[in-house]
Amino acid sequence: MPIITLNTKIVIYTTSILLFVGWVVFFITEYNNTMVEHTTIIGKLTNAAFSSVSPRTAGFNVIDYSKMTIPSLLFVIFLMWIGASPASTGGGIKTSTFALATLNIFAVARGKSRIEIFGKRISSESTSRAFAILCISLIVIGFSIMALLIFEPKGTPLLTVAFECFSAYSTVGLSLNFTPTLTEPSKYVIILVMFIGRIGMLNLMIGLLRQINHQFYEYPKENILIN
Repeated sequence: MPIITLNTKIVIYTTSILLFVGWVVFFITEYNNTMVEHTTIIGKLTNAAFSSVSPRTAGFNVIDYSKMTIPSLLFVIFLMWIGASPASTGGGIKTSTFALATLNIFAVARGKSRIEIFGKRISSESTSRAFAILCISLIVIGFSIMALLIFEPKGTPLLTVAFECFSAYSTVGLSLNFTPTLTEPSKYVIILVMFIGRIGMLNLMIGLLRQINHQFYEYPKENILIN
């Protein structure tokens, strides 16, 4: 009998929840918009299901994303940011990273010092790595959005720029028809963001900054006030 590890359970549950929530959100927000051409309920449900899967993995699209409603685009950005699961060829921060960050929020709210789920305890190293990846991704994407707003003509919609940067970081390939109009400096920014998103900024930093641990001492511990 195969043994299902904790990592497998977290990935399966997180993926299932994202697929179902995305399915419901797109069905509601696009029912009278991009799904109008589908006359049957089956067609609308299928379109919503495909739209829920695609932003996290392949990046294929069967509709014009520039015609989507703003709530739908914001949710697509959210799905692109999370991306696929670990040990896959997909981009994003990964489902396990998002799951650990979410579970840690509930653990802190309950006054627990560690994450416990399915009768197992998550190591502090995994939690720290998850939050590092999450923070680094937002920092990189934030700077890329700022750079594109500087390099692109005045009046370029913020949502269009943000969509492009999140898509680049997660190497999804979706766009609001904005990629062909990018200026030369913006293209280099997008290329750099795609490279960082594919390799992983944390992996690059570990490769450049990590040193052999020869510390046989510990400093006194101090708590920091965080509201």
